[in-house]
Amino acid sequence: MTPQLQNALLKARNDLRETAPLIHCITNPIAINDCANGILAVGGKPIMAEHPDEVEEITCIAGALGVNIGNITDARRTSVLTSAKAAKTAGVPISFDAVGVTCSALRRDLTHTLLREACPEILKGNDAEIRAIAGAHFESRGIDVLRTNTAETIEIAKMLASTLHCVVLVTGKTDIITNGETTELCENGTPRLSLVTGTGCMVHALCASYSAVTDPFTAAVLAVSTMGICGELAERKSEGLGSFRIALLDALSLLSDDDYTRLLQLREV
Repeated sequence: MTPQLQNALLKARNDLRETAPLIHCITNPIAINDCANGILAVGGKPIMAEHPDEVEEITCIAGALGVNIGNITDARRTSVLTSAKAAKTAGVPISFDAVGVTCSALRRDLTHTLLREACPEILKGNDAEIRAIAGAHFESRGIDVLRTNTAETIEIAKMLASTLHCVVLVTGKTDIITNGETTELCENGTPRLSLVTGTGCMVHALCASYSAVTDPFTAAVLAVSTMGICGELAERKSEGLGSFRIALLDALSLLSDDDYTRLLQLREV
């Protein structure tokens, strides 16, 4: 990690707390409460509007837009596309989480429509989801990845980022963040994060939050590393998954710059 990136990460952490921008999230109801609380914990102000008749207006007054296609409905599909187009017109940064794009033609069609009509600044997915979007071979069951190849996935993510002119964030045991030219690997995290519903959606909500105050690459690195570090801290202070979930929110709200810098495991490839 370069000194420039480290300084940008710390600046974004503090800028979000100081400016408290409005973050418009269209996410699935399974994770909506955790995403809203995660945004609040790091300093943003969430608004979780999803009615098709109001999302354009709300997006235009927000600092950033986060859209997530988990548990998709007809109304949410319309809202995702309407909001994304409004964000592009208004210059509002977009983060897109392609949840379950491997599962159905509906989600794949929606994803490719959004990428074509209002490409996000940050595209997030797991190994299988990013491979599916790129048209590469993937192995998954539902939203779970069955097999990964980090070296191959790095190249696929770099190609996709260069083609779409966006930042691609691939979440997994090793998180990959690339803009096609610069690629960082984040080793922070714990397997417990995958056992609590909504933690991946929370990473996406943090991407949207930090993109309101910094560039997309820094925002994606900061989002995924913050969640990983806070997962590690929560694991030390909890027993079962219930106490882990609460400890995770505590860690997000209490993480200091010193602890963030000390615990960060990031390397450029």
